[in-house]
Amino acid sequence: MIELNNVTKKYKVGENDFYALNSLSFKVEKGEFVSICGASGSGKTTLLNIIGTIDECTEGTYLFDGLDVSSMNDRKRAKLRNEHIGFVLQDFALINNQTVLYNVMLPALLGKTKYKAIKSNALKALQSVGIADQAQKKANQLSGGQRQRVAIARALINEPDLILADEPTGQLDSETGKQIMETFKKLNNEGKTVIIVTHDKTVAEYGNRLVMISDGKIVSDI
Repeated sequence: MIELNNVTKKYKVGENDFYALNSLSFKVEKGEFVSICGASGSGKTTLLNIIGTIDECTEGTYLFDGLDVSSMNDRKRAKLRNEHIGFVLQDFALINNQTVLYNVMLPALLGKTKYKAIKSNALKALQSVGIADQAQKKANQLSGGQRQRVAIARALINEPDLILADEPTGQLDSETGKQIMETFKKLNNEGKTVIIVTHDKTVAEYGNRLVMISDGKIVSDI
């Protein structure tokens, strides 16, 4: 499903080059649950952003289901991202003064699906993460765990093949974090491919595969 070959991400820092990723190769098969771990600055979030087509590699190739993402323009990458990839972020990234339902519907409103169908799909997504009863509340009325469930439901609205999560339990207490990770496990058991970035080894253990990254390189993959 995902294949990165000798991917490098390089930035200019003054007169020097900084390598966020350095000739990294990485594959993920459909249906896997992969945890990516590493210290701050190791390159794990850069890797996630390249997989999610938010960022581009400086060198190397990235194939998504056989499509060469590294040769796509911004419009084609955005279309791929919207149709096939769902994102869950540490800070939830919700619109606080809008309803839960609107927040979940938002990514689908950019497409051509009719409003009635989008609303129905959003309610199904909320049901799948256990908070359909909160649909009409404003996002800022919810607890941290509920807000993260809304973010997961939003990631599901376009029925993506791949779910990417960046430190999904970073702002949650341990018990709520456990509930969120059980939700990801459930989605994976239903056939979704899941990749999470985390510094928490307890969270990482929910995955079926643990990838350690350091200085922009994979140092362990078990």
